[in-house]
Amino acid sequence: MASLKVAHLSPHRDPFEPRTFFEAMSGAAAGLETLVIAPHDRDETREGVRILGIPRYRNRLERVTVTCWRCVRRAHAERPDIYHLHEPDLIPWGLVLRLVGKRVLYDVHEDYAAAAIVRPWLPNGARRVVAALVGAVSFVARKAFTIVIAESYYARLFPGGVEVLNYARLEEYAGLQAIERQPSKHIRALYTGSVTDSRGARHHARLLEHLPADAEVLLIGQCAIPALRAELEAKAAADSRLVLHLAPSWLPRDIIAARYAEHWTCGLAIFPDTPHYREKELTKFFEYMAAGLPVVCSDFPVWRDLVVGNNVGLVVNPEDRAEAAAALLWLHEHPAEAVEMGRRGRELVLSRYNWDTQADRLGTLYREMCAARS
Repeated sequence: MASLKVAHLSPHRDPFEPRTFFEAMSGAAAGLETLVIAPHDRDETREGVRILGIPRYRNRLERVTVTCWRCVRRAHAERPDIYHLHEPDLIPWGLVLRLVGKRVLYDVHEDYAAAAIVRPWLPNGARRVVAALVGAVSFVARKAFTIVIAESYYARLFPGGVEVLNYARLEEYAGLQAIERQPSKHIRALYTGSVTDSRGARHHARLLEHLPADAEVLLIGQCAIPALRAELEAKAAADSRLVLHLAPSWLPRDIIAARYAEHWTCGLAIFPDTPHYREKELTKFFEYMAAGLPVVCSDFPVWRDLVVGNNVGLVVNPEDRAEAAAALLWLHEHPAEAVEMGRRGRELVLSRYNWDTQADRLGTLYREMCAARS
């Protein structure tokens, strides 16, 4: 095991993006030599993982061409035993690596075909075409590579893919679990993460139409869509109950964690119904649970099983604003029940929904890949 070298290739994402970096750290902790090649301004080592920086791309065309080539070139110079690909952009390069006899693992972070349907930067007429192309490329990938999937339902697209589910490390949750949770004096609802229409930005803002005058909804995270950001800022200017903390790129985790420490009624995830999110176990669910917050989310079957099945929150029809607001009112009027939901959520994060339950699967898979080649 100690002699294995694994290169994580991620030309799109930050090298410290949680899933990629957690996988690399877990490998390093298990005795592997691990490196991450990703856009970064320098080479460095963190948590036993070598970070090899490549220039950041200036546009999407450069990302899928020059940046991918730079990423593969730096990885190839390291002569790793396994090339661990984290982007569909790398699939053509992975096929080249396979043709010359290299071991390649493809890590499916998302259902990219379904995601194409809700990408705001794609023209409406192009979305289904892109989704079809992504589906075709994914078919090739599952035939050519060893596959790891981040969500259980991706197994429909990648039969035989090994589940390494997208949970966070307990260390990442430690600060959230230390928060002493008490009911807020008035309704305060929190949303953290990317702020987009497909992630419920408008749905969350419109909740205020049915909430009392002293209620508050906070949206904190990245909003990279100028038109949506302008719309939300106009709403916030007209109604001080809508509070925004938006940035054009990722906000540091410590800034978001500081807001978690405030008193809140619940964490929000009221998303419109789209194939991309309908079956995803959102990372934010587990962050809310770790922070001791009840979850209020859309009534999709997978989400219902997680939230209602574990009694850690409430589900609502995302298109019925009055029903969604009523859920927040119920939690506010039943503080003992709300606190108990938060307590159960914390227990489940400690026992089940954490990265420690997943990390060993990846190390086993690396060993099997090398043993099969030998």
